[in-house]
Amino acid sequence: MNSFSVPYTYVVNIFTSNMEAPFSSATLWKYVLLVLSCLITVVTMLLISCGVIALGSAGSVVGAYTAASVGFFAMFIAFVGAMAAVRQSLVLSWGFIVSTVFCIVLQTICMIIFGIFKDDFEIMATKRVQSIWDGRPGTLVEMDDMQMQYHCCGVNGAEDYLTEKKHKLPDSCCLWENCSNEDRISISATGCSDAAKIYFDNQSDNLVLIIVGLIALQVSGVIAAYYFTRSMGNLNQKREKIVITE
Repeated sequence: MNSFSVPYTYVVNIFTSNMEAPFSSATLWKYVLLVLSCLITVVTMLLISCGVIALGSAGSVVGAYTAASVGFFAMFIAFVGAMAAVRQSLVLSWGFIVSTVFCIVLQTICMIIFGIFKDDFEIMATKRVQSIWDGRPGTLVEMDDMQMQYHCCGVNGAEDYLTEKKHKLPDSCCLWENCSNEDRISISATGCSDAAKIYFDNQSDNLVLIIVGLIALQVSGVIAAYYFTRSMGNLNQKREKIVITE
């Protein structure tokens, strides 16, 4: 019986240690990190869509690509965090921490630059409207799409069409895309120049809120990853002590 006492004790200790692992702090921070990584992924999708729409509406191709690139970079880091939690990898966890800190700095810089050049983006949005208007008839489809998107008519209003020779409003200027009656109720009263500026202001506010929310989640993710890494290190030390003792 004595010859089997050591292996038996070792098996019991290993079994009990595995039973206690699900209730350890490492497991708690593992699931916290996993949930935060999933939330970061969702918010980065909002960042990509809102950034492309806001900066694309201003006619800034570089800005739209920058927003999409930052969003995909943040999404990739969130994937690393999720893999670190699932695989319980200390290397991936530290990689997530370092990359997330860098991404937070990058997003903060982009947000500051966006705030500085916001007025310039608004001017670009109004110039884009004017360029589409001046490019007719080759840009009629773009003008119709813009009027339906912004619920506007002409550059400064419906009068822009009425002063022309045709004296006829396009269907995109009216509600339900029907200008047959041409009553004042159905006609969009706002000019596309003002509508584009208002649309950009609303989308830019949403973009800033999304970035702030994303940074808050990323900071929480860094904290969770740090405590997860620390707890995993302590848990590994305890398991090594058990093996050495036996």
